[in-house]
Amino acid sequence: MTYTRWIAAAFFPTALCAAAAGAAPVAAPPPRLIGDLRGYRTAAEAVAADPKLFKTTVSAASQTGAGYLGILVEDRNGKPVVEAVEPESPAETSGLAAGDVLLKLDAVGHATAASVRDALRSRLAGDQLSVTVERQGKPVTLTATLRPASKPMSATAGRAIVGVTLGDKPKGKIGVLIDAVTAGGPAEQARVRAGDVLLKADGKDTDGPDGFRAVVAEKRPGDRLELLLERDGKRVEASLVLAAEDAPKGGRSGGWDDRIPNAWRKPTYRLAIIGVEYPDVKHNPKIKDADWEESMFSLGRYQGKSATGEPVHGSMNDYYRELSNGAFKIEGAFVGWVEVSKKRMDYTTGSGTDTREKTALLTEALTKLTDKNKDALKDMDGVFFIYAGGRVQTTRGGLYWPHRASVSFGGKRWPYFIVQEGGTRMNDISVFCHEFGHMLGLPDLYARPELPGSEGAGVWCAMSNQNGGGKPQHFCAWSKEQLGWVKPTVLDPRVKQKLILAPIEDDPTQCYKVMVRADGSEYFLLENRRRKGFDEALPAEGLLIWRVVNNRPILEESHGVDGATGPRVFLGSVPYPSAANTSFTPYTTPSSKSQLGGGLPVHLTNIRRLPNGWVTFHIGYEYQ
Repeated sequence: MTYTRWIAAAFFPTALCAAAAGAAPVAAPPPRLIGDLRGYRTAAEAVAADPKLFKTTVSAASQTGAGYLGILVEDRNGKPVVEAVEPESPAETSGLAAGDVLLKLDAVGHATAASVRDALRSRLAGDQLSVTVERQGKPVTLTATLRPASKPMSATAGRAIVGVTLGDKPKGKIGVLIDAVTAGGPAEQARVRAGDVLLKADGKDTDGPDGFRAVVAEKRPGDRLELLLERDGKRVEASLVLAAEDAPKGGRSGGWDDRIPNAWRKPTYRLAIIGVEYPDVKHNPKIKDADWEESMFSLGRYQGKSATGEPVHGSMNDYYRELSNGAFKIEGAFVGWVEVSKKRMDYTTGSGTDTREKTALLTEALTKLTDKNKDALKDMDGVFFIYAGGRVQTTRGGLYWPHRASVSFGGKRWPYFIVQEGGTRMNDISVFCHEFGHMLGLPDLYARPELPGSEGAGVWCAMSNQNGGGKPQHFCAWSKEQLGWVKPTVLDPRVKQKLILAPIEDDPTQCYKVMVRADGSEYFLLENRRRKGFDEALPAEGLLIWRVVNNRPILEESHGVDGATGPRVFLGSVPYPSAANTSFTPYTTPSSKSQLGGGLPVHLTNIRRLPNGWVTFHIGYEYQ
């Protein structure tokens, strides 16, 4: 085992002033020399969780409730004994009774009541649980189906939908007419047609629209619905699976942007840069095509000053090479300037969010480009439109708002992003790097102004509020994991360990994933961030703890200020350790308790930062 010996100790402040407007930021405690590191494990040496116990990937839509058995367990004579069984619980239904001595859960032995409780916390609603007990001196094996611990209602939960528009009841007939069928919906997939007459749903007469809606109202997304239809005088049966109505994205962070479902996993991205100028706004002649290529694709050469004299710190390719530890690169070419037919502001009216307006400019630019060079986009994966001049003041979602989307051209859907040239000042790579993150499949992680109370990642992730001046900070560990650029060691929080975590900027294996729920719907990602490279301007160094709930990251700030202001205040005390916290447990603020209910107890204690940049901590030690 690798370890390092340290001596001495430094004083830690013990209190953090309450957050208030205008309050001075509280500095993080100085690095502490903690003595002997024998017994500590590195990420390579850590005891990884049993992969049979945890699912480490989860879709954003999946969420299974915590499982509930309904027993009270206490230790008696050195054995875990059922003290009481809740009436009408899964335990009572299975035949468990007070006085039973618990021997095994799913063939795993348990010697204490605490061990039984820990095992049950990791189980999910719907799980089949085999329970072996000792009753009157003999072993008895029972099976219980766990139910949800609760069934919370949701104002944003999607209704079950069929994908049809209903008409009137046909004169002189039973049933209801189907006026239209939604493209791609469950009904169309089941070959239901407009003009069909719906007679029965799940065997119940649908004598008018209300009767049918009453049947569907009792269903959930994913349920099956059996239809009896009349078509051209003949009766036809259709079986379909109900879909979920689109709902606003939420979670504690709110306003989630998940418009791109799949992350880019290839080692190279080929990007075409197209310059767009107008009869009334031309591009800056000081900025040559080669300057754009240098700022985007060069490696280790884009230093000093830009073409218009601003300081530069590396190309977009340099940035992504650093973030990926050399696993990813960007190639491409500046394929030329094209002049479109209208003045710049003639392509946007009102809010500027109309899709046809965006399409008009982009397709015209692509047409003019390919008219001059039919192979301009050959072998390219996506397009970067630079429009001439400074930034247009526009609303979010408008044509000239920096954004990523797709445009159809030449029989292909082209992913693109669009940003201004900068006018008299050549635009730096900061916003380019953020928008290109969308090209790779990452969502926005900033707080959405149209959703009061939404919480972003602040300055701790470039997919939130990226640093300007051409030196954007790193992505958070969650973003890097989506792209395959970090390889976390998966930890079971019940396994006691003393661990070391080196800075993630140096090594993609320096990341821990602490599982909270067995289905992977909730876990913590731990990364140690240090001021170096593109992360040089971070407000503070130390351990960042990201709670990931249904594949949505939420920063757990060490200072304990919750909500939308959390990532933006007391920046020196966002990473652990801080003057507010050297631990993260179910009893600290912030708390490690599961947001989804149930889950395993997570105890990260004795968090320390060493002078060489390492962070150390204990996991699984429940100090009182």
